[in-house]
Amino acid sequence: MRDSDKIKNTIIDEFYNEEHENNDKNAKCSDEYRDFKSKLNSVGEKMDLLNEDIFDFDIDTLSIIEQGEYIRENSKNKKEFIMFILSATIILSLCAIVALKMGPRIFIISQIIIVTLTPWIIIPAIAIKKRGSEV
Repeated sequence: MRDSDKIKNTIIDEFYNEEHENNDKNAKCSDEYRDFKSKLNSVGEKMDLLNEDIFDFDIDTLSIIEQGEYIRENSKNKKEFIMFILSATIILSLCAIVALKMGPRIFIISQIIIVTLTPWIIIPAIAIKKRGSEV
């Protein structure tokens, strides 16, 4: 161990009132000893400021978390609503275009087929998704 490390360790031991060996007086008179001791004392004064009760705040973390979740849900709901409006507009526009181009009879027949087949496709898809999320 170098002499400077040894001096620093003894100064730190003295600072925290731990047992320490008696050092030679030459080491205590050195410039390095005085510099390090003054730095340690100034740091100790700064640390004493942190021990005061100036940081005693009443922070309600639960309400902050609830507020964050509320904001997240709100933005999610807005996005879903906008997506719903856009998709509904697109679907209704396509239905109107198909009815105008191909005639109302083909459009009505296709709608009957879609209405009858949709439950046979959607219900099993939801059941598979529900089973997948349970696992």
